[in-house]
Amino acid sequence: MKALTIQRKKYGVNIQEIYFSLETIKKNKCDLNINFCVDSKGKNTTSALTSIIDLTQETQKIISNFRLTHRRGIQVYLDSKDLNYKFITHPSSKDIQVFCKAYDVLAREKNLPPCNETKLRFFVGQDALIFTNVSCAITGELLCLHALICNGERARLLHAVSNFRSYADDSTKRNNLSKIHRALYWFEMNHFKKLGYKTYDLGGLGDESDPELEKINHFKRGFGGVDYKEYINFTPNNLKGWIAMHYLMKKL
Repeated sequence: MKALTIQRKKYGVNIQEIYFSLETIKKNKCDLNINFCVDSKGKNTTSALTSIIDLTQETQKIISNFRLTHRRGIQVYLDSKDLNYKFITHPSSKDIQVFCKAYDVLAREKNLPPCNETKLRFFVGQDALIFTNVSCAITGELLCLHALICNGERARLLHAVSNFRSYADDSTKRNNLSKIHRALYWFEMNHFKKLGYKTYDLGGLGDESDPELEKINHFKRGFGGVDYKEYINFTPNNLKGWIAMHYLMKKL
């Protein structure tokens, strides 16, 4: 499986991030190496749980595993002429800016850090970033947007944004938007399956003791995936990397 490697600097610390590596690959000189989505523990490690869907199954089998509330009406919204679905394999600078702007609105509302535009550009440089979105065919309003990191075999959801705020006072429209968002997930799964991908990764499950994160977990598990335990391994190369490791292990 192709590993994705990016170099970045955070708080003056040079970090090498590696994704989807099944074996040890050459580590560049830096303060800290972080190996994401690996099956085995390292010396300094933290566990991570995600939900994955086997795309090698028959299409009908995949959707039959969806929770009924996820499955109901999903194809109707996917086939609707009132909606435009896009699968962007080579995002432009404008595509990145549009996504970051939408994400940052959500981030401010949820008290989250803003979108890391530099990191997205790193993934674009390795042909490893795909954007999807669904918009209103008449007004062009973006309703839901996703960013996924991909390596030809596995597609992992990195960020998901939904425009629920615009319909806070309209339960019917909010319910319809929820169905449209589910249809976007199904749209992606179909595309990745056609491209020969083996795995669709819903991007991690959160701490079940947090009610808000548990709601997100419940939503993700509604797509019928299998809970899958992985690890994030840290290799500090100096004192600066060691300090950064202990800080990041609490954040990730």
